[in-house]
Amino acid sequence: MLFLVAATVMVWGLTLWALLGVLRGPGVLRRLKRVVAVAVWGSLGCLFGMLLVLLQSFHAFSNETLIASVMTRRLTPQAFELVYMPVHERSGTRVHLQGDQWSISGGIIKWHPWLTALGLASYHRELRIAGQFSDVEQQRRHLPTVHSLSDPAMDHVWEIFYRVGAHLPFVDAVYGSSAYVYVESGTPQAVYVTPSGYLIKRTQTP
Repeated sequence: MLFLVAATVMVWGLTLWALLGVLRGPGVLRRLKRVVAVAVWGSLGCLFGMLLVLLQSFHAFSNETLIASVMTRRLTPQAFELVYMPVHERSGTRVHLQGDQWSISGGIIKWHPWLTALGLASYHRELRIAGQFSDVEQQRRHLPTVHSLSDPAMDHVWEIFYRVGAHLPFVDAVYGSSAYVYVESGTPQAVYVTPSGYLIKRTQTP
């Protein structure tokens, strides 16, 4: 990306230099050569510029930002311990949950695609982690176990945009996002936020 940016700047610099030569150069033949040079360098500059826009758009819409690492440890067949470690904090959160899966959820404010293409990341705030059972009947027999990740537990920014977002031209959608995976004792897992919501990946193969 940096190489392409430098190449684009250099090409447009050469285009400007050739254009100045057309304006100041004596002789019809010499000016004609400079016009050809301007056309060639200008075409390359446009091509490089289009490539930059495409790469920036691809990066913006496929970006995955790491927000936390998670480690789980099975305590009983129906309970487990989870350690949630945000990337920008030195201390983590250790909780006991029930189930064979864990989930993370929070609010997402997705900006209009043209803002995303310019590099503006979707707003997010992770609110809670929870334990759950993959079997529905088993889930019905147990109360949900939930732990709040934020204080206060309610995201007031998300609440405001949820109510007025439909009237704002720069807001594409306001909604809650959740991702869940199975409890895998001793396997580090990573939580990412993308332009459209949360994503969980293993950080190493168990």
